[in-house]
Amino acid sequence: MKIVYFSVRVTNRKQFEHLVSRMEAHPTVAKGLKFSEASGVSQDAFVSVWKELAAGLNSLGPPIRTVKDWQKVWTDYKLKVKHKLAHNKREVNATGGGPNNMKVLSPCEEAVVEMLSLDKTVNHSGSAFGLPRRPPPSASPLVSQPSLHPSPPGSPLLSSTMRQQTISADEADQVECDRGIRDEGIENSHSPARRKRKQSNTRDVRHELLMEQTKCMQKIVEHTGDCARYARKMCKLREEEVKNRKEYLLQKEKDRKADLEYKIELLQYKKKKLDILERQYRKK
Repeated sequence: MKIVYFSVRVTNRKQFEHLVSRMEAHPTVAKGLKFSEASGVSQDAFVSVWKELAAGLNSLGPPIRTVKDWQKVWTDYKLKVKHKLAHNKREVNATGGGPNNMKVLSPCEEAVVEMLSLDKTVNHSGSAFGLPRRPPPSASPLVSQPSLHPSPPGSPLLSSTMRQQTISADEADQVECDRGIRDEGIENSHSPARRKRKQSNTRDVRHELLMEQTKCMQKIVEHTGDCARYARKMCKLREEEVKNRKEYLLQKEKDRKADLEYKIELLQYKKKKLDILERQYRKK
């Protein structure tokens, strides 16, 4: 079983401030690669800006990230700001009493909203954030209870009247955002259902491999007897071949000896014949 370790990497406030300030200097890069190419910024220039930005952000670390990771941090940060704006719009349009649940944006988040015009993308009807709460469409017989935590009257949504309180809230939201993204990834990749499916698939694959291995072993056992029988036959044939070779060599040696004996007898016969002819010649 493979164990995956996750390290907690939370972007600090200085890194966020540097990221937003550099994006304000390069608004086309802040909107993404496609928008940059449509605006006339080449892909090499886009990558160069991000490499320079990543080097500056890493100098303010930890954490230390790659260019791709910093691009993801910027995308997640924009998404978090957009979610805050959407939440505030729902709160503005909500009716009835209850506590004030509107989220106050930090100076960095306000800069992102102004730079990317995120309020226009969220508020399609054209109404601006920070306007007074809309009256209910129809009179309700129920009287709303006063808010336990009322917001200051006439305070706009993007004002900086609560910036001192939002400094710590901003850090907490940043930690919450990074932790939420990390927890979501962990939950998606290590949820019980997915883990069960993965274990089940692993068991199925192992079972199939064991079945195939068992079949191969059975075939090996079945053919082991035939292999042994063929090996014995080969051994006997080899012994017969060696025996025949020895007999052949012995017979060849006997034939050679017999041939030599015959030649010796022939020479002796010729010698005797010569002796007889020599004696006859002397007598004459």
